[in-house]
Amino acid sequence: MLEAHPKTSLALADALASFLRRLHAIRASACPFNSDHAYRLALASKRIDAGVVEVDNSDDKRRAWTAEQVRKAMQALLPLSLDPVVTHGDFSLGNIIIQGGEVVGCIDVERAGIADRYQDLAIAWNRLGAFGLSLQARFLEQHGVADADQRKLQSHLLLDELF
Repeated sequence: MLEAHPKTSLALADALASFLRRLHAIRASACPFNSDHAYRLALASKRIDAGVVEVDNSDDKRRAWTAEQVRKAMQALLPLSLDPVVTHGDFSLGNIIIQGGEVVGCIDVERAGIADRYQDLAIAWNRLGAFGLSLQARFLEQHGVADADQRKLQSHLLLDELF
């Protein structure tokens, strides 16, 4: 659908980036919730140990992977330099409300809290990939990311697979 409407695609990428810029600009001290990398890694480990990670919901690239393979691949990308901001935590297209070309709200905020900004960027960037690399690039550019940290993008995507 978006492939047939390039102006709509660009407007979507711009709206997502604009919303995240505003969200990420909130003073971290104003947010009482922690959702940082260490916290989420610990939760992910508990989920793996409890056998509740649904690996069949993984991205196509990792569909045949076990939860332990995902964890090992993610750990190979550590350590990361972190840039803590207020994040949504699961900023995917299904969790946003758009009206009049702007993101006016979001749902599914159970993972909201202080975390690295790439937590949100990686998920939105990944979902926009279904519509092409140029839309992914536009999204990051509009957010203010001139040179995306591929390790951080991949690390946050791997971590997301465990939830």
